[in-house]
Amino acid sequence: MVECLLTLSAVAWAGEKTECTLPDCDEARQFFRKFQQAVNSDSRQDVARMVRYPLRSYRNGKATVFRTRTELLGGYDKVFTAGVRCALESAVPADVWGNWRGFTIGAGTLWWDRIIPSSAAIAKSPDLAKFFFAVFSVNHGPEVEKDCATKPTPQPR
Repeated sequence: MVECLLTLSAVAWAGEKTECTLPDCDEARQFFRKFQQAVNSDSRQDVARMVRYPLRSYRNGKATVFRTRTELLGGYDKVFTAGVRCALESAVPADVWGNWRGFTIGAGTLWWDRIIPSSAAIAKSPDLAKFFFAVFSVNHGPEVEKDCATKPTPQPR
């Protein structure tokens, strides 16, 4: 429920975008570049390995939940639509920003963060470098479609 509220509010709160000043912004940008390359090259298995499950894909205020890699691979084209692929392909590292929800690009098309187990989260200051990043939400909204309406539609490779 909390993730649902976080992700649904992402597009509405996109106006709060600021320069990325979180301590792990550089690593978040590196992760984004790897994820972007995987999507752009249609390396679906690599994309599926960079996701935290369950993955939530939001469209028209409704979530579709993909609980496993197999489910994501079966519904890949519903998640990574032409609009989402366009938003990812056209983003640059400077578009990455973060806040208490995690990291995103633009109007919140994609959200990712480090995956920190609850046992480590209670530690006063866990060493963030030992935890990997993963995508937890993909959002489809009018901003995504509008921004990409004037750009050529990326084709799956």
